[in-house]
This record gives sequence, structure tokens and C-alpha cells, in this order.
Amino acid sequence: MTTNAHALAERYIASWNETDALRRRSLIEDTYAEHARYTDPMVDAKGWEAIDATVAAVQQMFPGHRFALAGAVDAHHDTLRFQWHLALPDAAEPLVIGFDVASLEEGRIRQVFGFLDKVPQAA
Repeated sequence: MTTNAHALAERYIASWNETDALRRRSLIEDTYAEHARYTDPMVDAKGWEAIDATVAAVQQMFPGHRFALAGAVDAHHDTLRFQWHLALPDAAEPLVIGFDVASLEEGRIRQVFGFLDKVPQAA
């Protein structure tokens, strides 16, 4: 499960980084179950269309920033958890740090519970 969990988390991160709309949608459909749900403190997205719109909105809010896994992916049964960073390339520190827990269904993500550990301070 660890190898598969890591590969799935990598595809998940890749979907957040993909700026080409068609490739991003393909990644989302490959990574998430059709009626998947993504929730974090700022959004509750249900289904491929809403998840895709959420990713596009985040990319507009943080142009040029990239998501990256930050450490190992921990997994058991049908659940995985991992930390991620969002930063500009070559940045000394990430702008945003998050922690996600995902439940799986037939090898794809059914639901993501996202937590934000570090967010930019409002000006």
C-alpha cells in the first residue's frame, strides 16, 4: 500500500500543479472518484467539476507557486495522510503548509480533508 499511496499522493499533487486545463482535468479524473469531495477551511468541493474549479482558483490566487509533498505518505487500509508545501520555485520557505487526509475508493480518492498549518498573513 505504501508505494501505491505515494504514487496516488504524487498524482494528487500533480493535479494541483497542472495549469493546462485539459491535462489537469484528466489528472483529476484519474486521481479522484467521480463524486469525490474535497474540503478544507475555505472550500467544500463535490465532484470533478467543482474540484477542478477549486484547483484553478488556487492557481489564480498563487500564480507561479508549486505544490510539493513534504515528507512521507502514511497509509493504512483505505486512508492516507501527507503534508504538502506551496511555494515559489527556489523559495527558502513555503508560503503555505498543509496537511491532508484522504479516504480511498477502488484506488482513487473518495474524500479529502485538508488542513492549513501555515497561511500568509493578510496585509
